[in-house]
Amino acid sequence: MRFPKMAAAASAALLLTTACGGGGEDGADSADKIEIWRMGDASEAQNEFMDAVTAEFQEEHPDTEVEIQWIPWDEFAQRFQTAMVSDGPDVVEIGNDQVRTWAEAGALYDVSSYAEDWENRGDFLEGAYANGTFDDAQYSVPWYSGVRALWYRSDWLEDIGKEPPTTWAELRTTAQAIEEEKDAVGFAAPTDFVNGVASFVWSAGGDFATKDGDTWTGQLESKETREALEFYADLTKDGISPEACIGLNEVDCAHADFANGKLGMFIDGPWAKQQLEEIGDTGSEHWATAPIPGKDGIAPAFGGGADLAVWGTTEVPDVAFDYIKVINSKENSLAYNEVSTMFPAYGDLLESDTFADDPILAGAAEQATGDLRLFPDTANWGHVQWELATVQNAVRRLADGEDAAEVLPELNGELTDALNRSED
Repeated sequence: MRFPKMAAAASAALLLTTACGGGGEDGADSADKIEIWRMGDASEAQNEFMDAVTAEFQEEHPDTEVEIQWIPWDEFAQRFQTAMVSDGPDVVEIGNDQVRTWAEAGALYDVSSYAEDWENRGDFLEGAYANGTFDDAQYSVPWYSGVRALWYRSDWLEDIGKEPPTTWAELRTTAQAIEEEKDAVGFAAPTDFVNGVASFVWSAGGDFATKDGDTWTGQLESKETREALEFYADLTKDGISPEACIGLNEVDCAHADFANGKLGMFIDGPWAKQQLEEIGDTGSEHWATAPIPGKDGIAPAFGGGADLAVWGTTEVPDVAFDYIKVINSKENSLAYNEVSTMFPAYGDLLESDTFADDPILAGAAEQATGDLRLFPDTANWGHVQWELATVQNAVRRLADGEDAAEVLPELNGELTDALNRSED
């Protein structure tokens, strides 16, 4: 899961003297205490979940104390750096786009032997499992993912004789039909929504940047990326999405209108349900999700999420991985979904009735089993997305009616320069 400003700080770790093991040798099978680092802020439900996991873990390790520390996402890079040269945790939650950075820095333990012997190994989504694999070693196992999907009013689509759109063309015609038949906005396309815009870019065969050796090259001017950005911006220019969504994100642009029955479709994760219900529940019994429509079929989606890793300096890797097996068991993966609405990384769970029978989870679960991608693997991406807002500005200016031939070369230069700047 990508969070603001964490990537830039993380890269500094590469300059540190590698003091960690990254071992692979067997350790003690018992411990007086293990320390777990969770990311983010603890809620009451999260704490209850962690307490239950600790109790279950202590059934096998009754003499092991478990200490949970919650690390704010914007502080994790600094904490990781410090932990590389001083006392670190035993188990750490880590953003899945950060695994390679910290593995290459030597901060993570090679858990290959533990993971391959785990009975659940074969049920992980292969793409998610591969995220932790580098140089014939396994540095993490996937824990949860959060994907976005197309929210829609199932009763409205039924009334107008439409299925959830699966292509760009169907998205336009369905949105237009909703506007004509339901006197509501058909689809919301906020310009400040990189995770959503990315699905359009990837589905057209485009990307944001490519890397050759150590050099990044922005791809906003490529034929495929340009086509996607123009299609997305045209949804506003053609009156399908409100001009009021220019400069807004998916929450500010879409939530209130959808919750109040004034919007037919928008893109967000299933976690939006609680936020929507706090605003209003007009037609909530008909809220549903489907995979994001792409140029010619279901679009790829940003595959944000978190992995679990054993920290390189732990003296008890056996015990640490035992903890991972407990918190990431299938039963606890389902329990965590109830707490967080994040999806398990097990393919069989995602295809089970638990998700298939839930109208809001079903579409996102199908998306989660599909083509998931990440943004350019460089600490500078956070600078591009959150400080320069290069992609957002591109979409915003195109939606405002500026010419792509002028906008995209300018911002592509900014993108290339930003991705190649020193990561110090």
